[in-house]
Amino acid sequence: MRQSLRCVVISVLWLAWLGLLPGTFVAAAVTGQGDWSRFWWMSSAVLVCAAWIHCFWQRRGRLGAACALIASGITLGMLADLYGAWRVLRFTEPLTMIVPLFALGHVCYVAGLLILAGRLQLTGRPGWMRVLASAVVLYNLAGLALWVMLVRPSDALPGMHLPTAVYTIFLATAAAVMGAVACFDRRFLPVGIGGLLFLISDGFLAVRLFQDNWRGLGDLCWITYGIGQMLIVYGVIAATWPRAIDDGPALA
Repeated sequence: MRQSLRCVVISVLWLAWLGLLPGTFVAAAVTGQGDWSRFWWMSSAVLVCAAWIHCFWQRRGRLGAACALIASGITLGMLADLYGAWRVLRFTEPLTMIVPLFALGHVCYVAGLLILAGRLQLTGRPGWMRVLASAVVLYNLAGLALWVMLVRPSDALPGMHLPTAVYTIFLATAAAVMGAVACFDRRFLPVGIGGLLFLISDGFLAVRLFQDNWRGLGDLCWITYGIGQMLIVYGVIAATWPRAIDDGPALA
């Protein structure tokens, strides 16, 4: 009975996300009206609810702390989305608040996933440190290459050039950890894809902010970001579901 209730609640929240992000994105594309974008931040709020509800169910287990950190990461991301969407909340230039909130969120993701990897005995497997270090280097090189190409040459928001470079390191490291965990446990493959989409979405966001939405590519930042969020949250939920954990670790 309790498992059935969990499935219903988590499924309903996923359907709500589906209506709030992909559905409104399609509506905006079909109608040509940008007003639909005001609902996009709400998709983050739905994922926050799903993450904390799952955390509540896991609170007494060995994965409770890790799930709480993942939920904290998505919460910080939601607060950043909210600050960017609602002008009435702003008391400074949006990026000066959004960048630190997202950076702290990525710290939570890294900590949560490393704890998960330890609890699931992935960190002791042969090649773990090699794969993790390689992923961190590769993702950071990719992220900084995007920064050099899209942000550094731009005259827009000059005060945010250095902060966004530092933020790129936080983002790329979080995506790398997600990818490394996915390499050792295929149940976390959606999380790894979600981290990669995070990095891609910030590339699109850089186009939008620093390259004047070059060729309209910047408009794709929300959909890639939103799908990445969902894959991380629901990927962790699926991988840490009691039945999945009872089945033992699954090697990729």
